[in-house]
Amino acid sequence: MTTDQAIRDAKARWQRRRRRLIGYGQWQPFTNAEPVRAHVRAIQAADMSVKNIAAATGVTVSTLDYLLYGDEEHTQPANIRTEAAQTLLAYWPTLDDYFDGAIINATGTNRRLRALAAIGWPARAIHQHIDFVTISTIERARFNPRVRARLARAVRDHYNHASVQKPEDHGISAWVASRTRNAAAQYGWEDPGAWDEDTIDDPQAQPDWTGHCGTDHGWWLHSLNHIPTCQRCETAHQEWLKALGPVSHSERFAALGKARAAASSRGADLADEARELLDLGYSHDAAAESLGITKDHLRQTLKRHPDGYQEAA
Repeated sequence: MTTDQAIRDAKARWQRRRRRLIGYGQWQPFTNAEPVRAHVRAIQAADMSVKNIAAATGVTVSTLDYLLYGDEEHTQPANIRTEAAQTLLAYWPTLDDYFDGAIINATGTNRRLRALAAIGWPARAIHQHIDFVTISTIERARFNPRVRARLARAVRDHYNHASVQKPEDHGISAWVASRTRNAAAQYGWEDPGAWDEDTIDDPQAQPDWTGHCGTDHGWWLHSLNHIPTCQRCETAHQEWLKALGPVSHSERFAALGKARAAASSRGADLADEARELLDLGYSHDAAAESLGITKDHLRQTLKRHPDGYQEAA
């Protein structure tokens, strides 16, 4: 859902609730300002100015200033109009909300450029599509904590199509692609399959290669699909082994076998269910939602359990 749609939906919900409560004689035009104030401050921490928040939400600059900084005596309001509260709480900035020159958090840009390197895209090849900066700027953007919004958007747009294509299919030599992948592996960079498009920009999000990373089940999926084990899964597996306690060798072997079998059958079963949905005309997005997994997880599952199925590019 887009930010604009979320705001429109919030306003529609507010209008319906307002009419209902007026009818009951229970309408309260004001609501607690503190949660709203905290939310707006979080948006500011994401490098959005008060002026830009006002432009994106339709809430006036004066209302935002009063909410954040209070009156002339710096006394902050205890309440805020309910409509403004609902609108602000429904808003969170996307890359498209920043002006080109804004310097913003580079988490998503770091991850996208590193993920492209992990599948063989060198900075020189990316520069052919993002030519308003130098190759060295693209290389530095893999590490820099902050980048300009224009570059972040360009990297996002290129990543959206390059992340599902082989660099060798675009004139990049196999030797260069291999060297780029090897360098990324030395850094421990995650490939695109480890990131969900809805969370890749979130600094708090964790990479997830298996759809279950951070659990013992994820550890088995790493092993069975020959994916290098991530630290979160390694830690979870060691904790699982420790939790078994002092059991006999046969009990330990049985428990390990059960866990392995559950991971082995889950991936194949999930792939079969996904193919049935796709054959019925479901889109990849709809199939993933129906199965309760992300689109990236669906794509990786189909790749690991092909069974003659060729995923559309």
